[in-house]
Amino acid sequence: MSESIDKKRNKFRILQQRFIDLLPQRIEEIEGGWRSVRTSGSESPDLEALTRNSHSLAGSSGTFHFFHFGEVARSLEALLHSYQDAENDSAELIDHIDDAIMQLREVAAEGPDQTSTETFPDQHTPRVSDEQPLVYLLEDDQTLATELADQIGHFGYTVEAFYNPETLESAVKARPPHAMLADIHMQSGPTAGADIIKKIHHCTDRDLPVIFISAYDSWQNRLNAVRAGGHAYLSKPLNVDQLTEQLDQVTGIRQEVEYRILIVEDTTLLAEHYAAVLESAGMEAKIVSDPSRLLEVLPEFIPDLVLMDLYMPECSGVEAAKVIRQHSGYTNLPIVYLSTEKGLEQQLEALRQGGDDFLQKPISDEHLLAAVKIRARRFRELSALMTRDSLTGLLNHINLKLSLERELSQARRNSTTLTFAMLDIDHFKSVNDLYGHPVGDRVIKSLSRILSHRLRKGDIAARYGGEEFAVILPNTSVSDSCRVLNELRIAFSEIGFTSGDADFNATFSAGIAESDPQQDMQSLITAADNALYQAKHNGRNRIESDGQQKAT
Repeated sequence: MSESIDKKRNKFRILQQRFIDLLPQRIEEIEGGWRSVRTSGSESPDLEALTRNSHSLAGSSGTFHFFHFGEVARSLEALLHSYQDAENDSAELIDHIDDAIMQLREVAAEGPDQTSTETFPDQHTPRVSDEQPLVYLLEDDQTLATELADQIGHFGYTVEAFYNPETLESAVKARPPHAMLADIHMQSGPTAGADIIKKIHHCTDRDLPVIFISAYDSWQNRLNAVRAGGHAYLSKPLNVDQLTEQLDQVTGIRQEVEYRILIVEDTTLLAEHYAAVLESAGMEAKIVSDPSRLLEVLPEFIPDLVLMDLYMPECSGVEAAKVIRQHSGYTNLPIVYLSTEKGLEQQLEALRQGGDDFLQKPISDEHLLAAVKIRARRFRELSALMTRDSLTGLLNHINLKLSLERELSQARRNSTTLTFAMLDIDHFKSVNDLYGHPVGDRVIKSLSRILSHRLRKGDIAARYGGEEFAVILPNTSVSDSCRVLNELRIAFSEIGFTSGDADFNATFSAGIAESDPQQDMQSLITAADNALYQAKHNGRNRIESDGQQKAT
């Protein structure tokens, strides 16, 4: 068991123990509330709080595996509703409520029906990492291996080359990579590459993606690759852009930012449990216990889904959802209610008032994960159609400006620095004229891939239009931005492109501008554009800043 899974299980265990520790206090509150109601009668203002407490216990108990206790709490809630609706104090109803409260204490003493770790959802395989993905390359042509490792390395991969099958096998056992590239035909045999990959797959329980490469594009070679568990097959001479695209696909690394889930729940312990469950599956969760903070949190967190408690003391989930929907930017944001509400009509009414779905408490961790992930993925896919450039997958022009406006506001609030860069591929028209538009598209995609892979997680890259790109670097000085952009410039200039028998390289120029506290978005864009013009004017393949910082 990995250390990270141990930590996650321990977190679930701690949350369950906190629930256990708080139970006596919560039962005492219910007992005290009931005594107060009995003194004042069904018109007592304490009755509503008492019913809400019972509702909260009914909804949260199952999450911490107090299933039987949750059923008793739910029965108590129903009895309290009946008491509220009754015209006269019924001795029989009061006896039932007394019994239910007494049963609460008895069942609580029995402890949970199971420990939290017994159902820990540990199926998550991280897909997003700041670690450079590791690729093992099996290639007995040492010159080609070195060149390939160098080229692929520009796209953020760490490549280790092996020149014979035996050393590759030992390395995989010692440190499994994210993916493997293997030449089928080695000096030791025409199928030596496929044979060793098949052996590695047989000996390990990991599904290690492998891309076969070969100078021989025959049916038999491709069949051998399939039988060895190959995910892709590329013929030499290799197109590095195509190879990197295949690596992106088989590793899945950095292709998908984790889903961001906003949890609106007034029961802190329950919210923390939901957050722990979602985070165990690689999602980013943020808790809001006060709905009045929603409009402040939404633009900063930019969730893919809102998980909303239906019943909260100061503002119901339905009311909060309606406030969210008043803002045009959130009309498509999925809002999923979580509640013990069983009434179909009440559920439908909640959905009519701005919600998208309804999950019933208590909900198993597995059910919660699956339900949230499916809906967040669908939202992300639909959003991408509207916000992303179809060729590169980067933000499109409109959404770049929305992002820049948001980041500028955040920089002002936090008194931090933000830099904005405009990039333009040098002599791009010549690339299209000489090699054709499909090759030009490959050049554009290569630069977008470098931006996606090598910028920090919080940086934002976009296709501004044509061969122009833009980058937002929050909390970054001009000097640091110049350094980062210059590293990207060098990496891009070293990527080799092929078109027929022709080999060529491409370069880009960039202009950088730093925002001052009072600067608006358009003037910042203009400043970066002017710096870009200066870079072009000064000879291209260079970085210039608007702040007179020394160019590179």
